[in-house]
Amino acid sequence: MAKARRIGLGPVCARMLHPSSSYVFLRDRLGYKSRTRDSQRHLNETMAWLARAQDRAHGTAGVSAGYSLVYGWLPPYPETTGYIIPTFFEYAGLTGDEELVGRGIRMADWEIEVQLPTGAVQAGLYDKTSRAGQPAVFNTGQVILGWCRAFDETKDTRYLEAAVRGANWLVSVQKSDGAWWHQSQETETDVHAYDVRTAWSLLELHKFVPEAKYHLAARANVSWTLSQQQENGWFCNNAFFTSKQKWNMPLTHTIAYVLEGLLGAWEHLKDSRCLEAVMKTGERLLRIYELRKRLPGEFDSNWKSTATYECLPGSAQLAGVWLRIYNISGDTRYLSAALKLNDSVKSTQFLHSLRPGIRGGVKGSHPIYGKYSPLTFVNWGAMFLADSLMLEHKVMSDFEQAVRKGERIGPNLRHDDQAGQSYGKIGSGVPPRSAC
Repeated sequence: MAKARRIGLGPVCARMLHPSSSYVFLRDRLGYKSRTRDSQRHLNETMAWLARAQDRAHGTAGVSAGYSLVYGWLPPYPETTGYIIPTFFEYAGLTGDEELVGRGIRMADWEIEVQLPTGAVQAGLYDKTSRAGQPAVFNTGQVILGWCRAFDETKDTRYLEAAVRGANWLVSVQKSDGAWWHQSQETETDVHAYDVRTAWSLLELHKFVPEAKYHLAARANVSWTLSQQQENGWFCNNAFFTSKQKWNMPLTHTIAYVLEGLLGAWEHLKDSRCLEAVMKTGERLLRIYELRKRLPGEFDSNWKSTATYECLPGSAQLAGVWLRIYNISGDTRYLSAALKLNDSVKSTQFLHSLRPGIRGGVKGSHPIYGKYSPLTFVNWGAMFLADSLMLEHKVMSDFEQAVRKGERIGPNLRHDDQAGQSYGKIGSGVPPRSAC
């Protein structure tokens, strides 16, 4: 309410009472979902929303963190702008739209402008009146991913130099156990399994700058992350907070972060332990989804959940993870579940809203008043859905081509030799387990 007073109660009330906002509330309260269109239509609308989020980023080239039904368009978010960069390059490659390439380049340039003197990336939203943001490990890794893709696309060494500065800071603050124990203004917890997505960023950089310290730091963090996985596939140290009033259990969002990071690490290292861990957790979530027909937003250490909301960014991420598992294993259960989960997220979108901040956006929670990022359409949710839909397009094109050729479809039958050889080694290495 204090924030509402600062910006004025009039605009807040006008937004909350606008028919478009009321329609979102009413549909979610009644449990209605929209009829889904083809995935290309949803992808186009999602990317159009992301472009609007960049245009409304308070006069910067970053991407607004999202559209709040209370506060309107939020300030830009350095962390998520970083990993949105590859999404724009990917979509530009799919559509041939050079304007999208320009958007990705402007995002990468803006990230250099706001990079902290230490090389780190700040936590939280960007306030252009102050650059005193606290450095954040995870955020730095996500922007490194964006800079690496920008360099790969443009060959502009400025992006590589910025990525090196960020990576050097990450190496300097890593602890001897391989984890990053680092305070952040965004979380109450100081160490996170999902930082393995940052380890992945160091491996991406290592492709272009083959310095041993990046490879060693990434390997150390991967090993620490694997030690956090329990026998049932759940990861310790994977929540933002400890307070019950906050997100004190791993969200599907943070669980998917770990799986994405391990898959990224596996692509570089071909360490069978990474893929084994992903398959163990992916299989557990697949069974839950098959039984419940939905994924609650959070899980405790026994994979139990009392959550009455869905974390939509997490659902979109997990659909993408399942599509990648299908590509590796050929197990069509993962393909079927991924398509259904993508459809579920698509059904929560509003493709015909007159409100630019609502049309094509992805909510933090469904219903919108759920526990995760309530009352807000978040840019990372849109990005993860776009990524998953683009991967769906590729996977289904390959699948249909295989069917037309009369190829057999099933586990260990549809993947390249290198992936298949590594997949066949699952179980050969068992990571140590730690008590939470």
